[in-house]
Formats: sequence, C-alpha cells, structure tokens
Amino acid sequence: MDNAELVKTTLDAMERLLRMFMLERFIYLALTLLSFCLLLYAIVQLFAENQMTTTLLVSIFGGSGLIAVSSMRVVWFFNRAFSLIEGQINKLAK
Repeated sequence: MDNAELVKTTLDAMERLLRMFMLERFIYLALTLLSFCLLLYAIVQLFAENQMTTTLLVSIFGGSGLIAVSSMRVVWFFNRAFSLIEGQINKLAK
C-alpha cells in the first residue's frame, strides 16, 4: 500500500468515525446548551433575589458540572479520532 492510498484510507476511516458518532456529539452539544441556560437562569435569579439559596447553588454547580462533563466527552472523542490520524502519519514518517 503506497503512502497516498494509506492517507486516503485513514481519512476515510476518520470520516466514518465522525459520522458514526454524530448523534452522540449532538446530544452533548444539546446538553451543553441546556447547562448554559441553567447557568443563565441561576444568574438572573441571583440578581433578582439578592440572596444565595440551595436551589441557586445546585443550579450553578449542576450547570457548570454538566458543561465540564459534556465538554470532556467531546474532547475525548476528538482526541481518539486524531490519534488515529497521528498513528498513520507516524507510520508514513518512518
């Protein structure tokens, strides 16, 4: 297998991988958007009430935690996809 064919095969595999997990990425994107809305709600309530309640604390920590988890999953997924490409580039470089 020559280098051009190896690169094409690797890029095709990455494209299939990205397509296969597209739904999962959209779910994490929706979760991040929902979490951001939860944080905005908590900020509005904090300024409206001028006091910190348990509900606001749960909204703030819950929203920021969901953003962190969903962002971590998307980054992990892209890291795995690009590791596939990196491995093939390293093979070509040798």
